[in-house]
Amino acid sequence: MPKTSSLARQLKDFGMYFRQIFHSPSHSIGYLLADMSACDAVLIDPLPEQSELLLALLQERDLRLLYVLRTHMHSPEQGHCGELCRFTGAELVVGIDSPYDGPAQRKGHGETVVFANEVLRVLATPGHTPDSVSFLWRDRLFCGDTLEIGGCRLDAAQSDPGQLYDSVTQRLFLLPGETLMFPGHDFNGRTVSTIAEERHRNAAFAEGCRERFLTANARPEPRPPSPQPRQ
Repeated sequence: MPKTSSLARQLKDFGMYFRQIFHSPSHSIGYLLADMSACDAVLIDPLPEQSELLLALLQERDLRLLYVLRTHMHSPEQGHCGELCRFTGAELVVGIDSPYDGPAQRKGHGETVVFANEVLRVLATPGHTPDSVSFLWRDRLFCGDTLEIGGCRLDAAQSDPGQLYDSVTQRLFLLPGETLMFPGHDFNGRTVSTIAEERHRNAAFAEGCRERFLTANARPEPRPPSPQPRQ
């Protein structure tokens, strides 16, 4: 499995800059992509509390931030970019079904985000949340919480197990096996996998049976209200 440092060195040879941005308290991972020849950059899933760090990193590399991309949101407040958009003029990019009600570009399946000479393709991958999208760039996939290394993420309130299963098996797993998969969190000490490895080793999808996946991840039925005692 390629290490992140070697991946970064390979991209540097092509005039690209790539960096994973870790947030230890939440185990979250954001991503910075930049075309060094044009000095244009995009950020994927940065956290507001990392704004100062990210602004310093952009300044150090003399990069112009064009877009902040969100793979998903659990609430409208998660569209907040900290000081990133205010200080850089960057535009927020969200999925077409995002709950965010502020100014943003809304992207649907098959649309693109272009910066300098680079193109990110938008893949609709609902399931973890209704608005979840993934971004495909060159040979690498940024899938947020749709797919974890070795597992998947479900939110009891917002997740739809059927949609998630279909998004992973009918969209992400159909990508070339050598596609590098970068998740939104690191809970197992690993930060990169491949589509081929996840097809064969991801425990959540190993049985290849949609009904079993739905049964294993069924939402608990709401309890009926308790009868009130008669006065």
